[in-house]
Amino acid sequence: MQGVADSQIARHAGGMSNDWGTYLRTITDGASGAEIARKLGVSDSKVSYWKRGERPPTISEAITVSRAYGRPPLEGLVAAGYLEADEVADHVTVQPAVLGGFTDAQLADELLRRAQSRGQ
Repeated sequence: MQGVADSQIARHAGGMSNDWGTYLRTITDGASGAEIARKLGVSDSKVSYWKRGERPPTISEAITVSRAYGRPPLEGLVAAGYLEADEVADHVTVQPAVLGGFTDAQLADELLRRAQSRGQ
């Protein structure tokens, strides 16, 4: 079933539609507005507006929603109409990171880099 959902999302975000409500229903697997609102920490009415297509999400909300449901943020920005699929298709390749694919040294280097960038 995951493959079907992914193909629906890919078609949707790939430019066939910029309907945020359709995208939201697809990535949430038809969850109720209350369930989505609770997961995102937003009001039920905001989710209702999104689902009916009455108001688009802000850029930040589109990113938050995508991340909350395990989808790439760029996909959410395309679905919300902030970007066109052809604007990102040639420039970004989204590859899921699997921690098991990194060596201990690579993981340690990344943790050190992050700590240093935060001044810790």
